[in-house]
Amino acid sequence: MRGLDRLRRTREIVGWDLSLRCRAEEALAALNRAVLEVLPFGSRGTGLTLTTDNGTQFTSARYVETLNQLGITHRRTAYNHPEGNSYIERFHRSLKEEEVWLNEYQNFDQAELGIARWIEEYNHDRPHRGLHGRTPHDARARFAQTLTSNTAPCV
Repeated sequence: MRGLDRLRRTREIVGWDLSLRCRAEEALAALNRAVLEVLPFGSRGTGLTLTTDNGTQFTSARYVETLNQLGITHRRTAYNHPEGNSYIERFHRSLKEEEVWLNEYQNFDQAELGIARWIEEYNHDRPHRGLHGRTPHDARARFAQTLTSNTAPCV
């Protein structure tokens, strides 16, 4: 089982970016936050695979080059096949139904704060049946023990 397969199963959102556009720059910001959060010792040698759709931000030369530099394998879903990335598709649905569509944000900052709060609750206070009743954060903490022991630098 590869690293991200296990990480994906934690359901935890570890890197995200809210912006008015979705270009390679914004996708890279989310990627960098995720890598810094989950892999403080670096991603090389972890066997991670990142699954994305075929949006131009994820197929751009900059994005693909960054993944290569980080040692992360890039897996793209089939065209017009959202089921290929079902975990994040379901997350987006829940985010919209439970937060975004219920609020009339007055400005971008208010939207970002509301979404950040919802993601925090999703990660820390929301047990998942698929995680045997654990929250995404608890599932990642359990996984991180294994990951850290495999990727921590030798001193």
